[in-house]
Amino acid sequence: MKKHTVVVCDHIHEAGLEMLRNDENINFIMAADEPKDKLVNEIIPQADVAITRSSTDVDDKFIAQAKNMKAIVRAGVGVDNVDIPGCSKEGIIVMNVPTANTIAAVELTMAHMLSCMRMFPYSHDHLKNKRIWKREKWYGPEMKGKKIGVIGFGNIGVRVAKRAAGLEMGRYVLYPLH
Repeated sequence: MKKHTVVVCDHIHEAGLEMLRNDENINFIMAADEPKDKLVNEIIPQADVAITRSSTDVDDKFIAQAKNMKAIVRAGVGVDNVDIPGCSKEGIIVMNVPTANTIAAVELTMAHMLSCMRMFPYSHDHLKNKRIWKREKWYGPEMKGKKIGVIGFGNIGVRVAKRAAGLEMGRYVLYPLH
């Protein structure tokens, strides 16, 4: 049986890399740190499958070099960096993993909101660099009772709104993208 060549174009979780490394039916090429021109011109022509994230554009130059390509896997939610019509013309299947990093994105959003409201970057800097802690200077407002605007109410937006409710934030202003 012929081994399939799978090229990982961008950094993905180590668990995914291990699965690829340990599959005896896969010729695995890790190309995340290769210059993009080398990736497209020298490595992609060998590939049966490419796994990308947001750092690699699957554009007309990429597709033109993808002579053996059967599938593009976008390891993430969107496919905005993939020319789907161009891939379709060449018979390349495009897949994504719509919930791959949903919880991580939601938690990061909540962490940024809390950090901004409670002024963590400034208080940390003040303590670390000036060696002074005046907590009354860094109280910041509470999130409780604040209104939140959610732009896009998909996998991430819905979960952010649920967590905002857990913080007893007030009414939601929803801005669907459709």
